[in-house]
Amino acid sequence: MVMTKNVGVREFRQDLADYIDGDEPVTVTRHGHPVGVFIPTRGDRAEIITAYETATKRLHKLMAESGVGEDEIIEEFDAVRKGNVRSQPEAS
Repeated sequence: MVMTKNVGVREFRQDLADYIDGDEPVTVTRHGHPVGVFIPTRGDRAEIITAYETATKRLHKLMAESGVGEDEIIEEFDAVRKGNVRSQPEAS
């Protein structure tokens, strides 16, 4: 399994140009929790598809490990968009 580099949101923003120019996927975290995956799309189509498949597998693994479902993720994204972000993840 391909592991991605983990970076905080602030570092990701600060070094965005470097990540865009890079060729490795990056997991973006907030307070140590993954909030997104950035996958540079430079390269051939097969590499891009493989990178997306890798990110999808990692996301599904993280969801299974944390017990979080798709509906909860969608609710959280909606809350973030509306500015209603929880300060701490709910305990299971």
